[in-house]
Amino acid sequence: MGLYDRDYGRNEATPWSRVENPRSITLTLIVINVVVFLADTIFYTREVDVSGASQKIYVITDWLAVYGETLKQPWMWWQFLSYGFVHDNVNIQHLLFNMIGLFVFGREIERRMGRMEFLRFYLLAIVAGGIVGSVTSLIGGFPGGTIGASGAVVASAVLFACYFPHREILLFLVLPVKAWVLAILFVGSDLAGAFGLMPGMGGENTAFTVHLAGAFFSLGYYFLNWNLRWLNLGAVSDVPARMRHRSRKMKLKLHDPEKKIEREAEDADRILAKIHEQGESSLTAAERKTLERYSRRQRERRN
Repeated sequence: MGLYDRDYGRNEATPWSRVENPRSITLTLIVINVVVFLADTIFYTREVDVSGASQKIYVITDWLAVYGETLKQPWMWWQFLSYGFVHDNVNIQHLLFNMIGLFVFGREIERRMGRMEFLRFYLLAIVAGGIVGSVTSLIGGFPGGTIGASGAVVASAVLFACYFPHREILLFLVLPVKAWVLAILFVGSDLAGAFGLMPGMGGENTAFTVHLAGAFFSLGYYFLNWNLRWLNLGAVSDVPARMRHRSRKMKLKLHDPEKKIEREAEDADRILAKIHEQGESSLTAAERKTLERYSRRQRERRN
């Protein structure tokens, strides 16, 4: 963890504050989730079902959700990540509870492990949950898609319990419980739901296997001492800069007069060799123009 990943030690507000104290990844993720939710709520299409009733179809949700078929379509594998930023438009509690959990657990983990490492952890937890959710849907034959940040939030909660097992958390914002107890409750309830032992608890609409994937990914990260620095997210943000740099280099090469003269000299040598072997009558119109241009340039240089 670098010095600038830590939030303490710089309390004075200066023009460099944003550079020295980068924006919280946790808050940034929350903002992205809220913006996607609002956009999905606003931009939808309507269709009329068989009974004649008007039904809302949320295009963004349908596009970003992960499905069982996603596993068999490599060109759609980006859905393993995108589904984690979409939430149920009909039930705002889906977004609300996930964002509260991300806010409570994410900030502390981010301070502990650093901004970029937390971002890598969070995104890979989403991907792990998306793959497991797709496999589950494919095996179970479920036609619907999977959405929500729950898997990554559960992963954050479990990792929080590993780092701070005796920290007290207010369950339902009322009941204080130890973090390790809360993690066991999360994993236990998801195991029970995955095995169908929680009837009437929203089992059909809750992706228990996605939650478990996040939890076990988190346990693997902690107990196996994983380090995700190999996933260089900065390289992705540098792509536009590298493309601009490459474009500038290509333009410089295109307008390099020395290179142009060298190419003309090579073409002239090739044309003169052709005249020697086949005679001047064998030249094409383009070759004659090239030779005339090269001769003119040579005369100008001598003068």
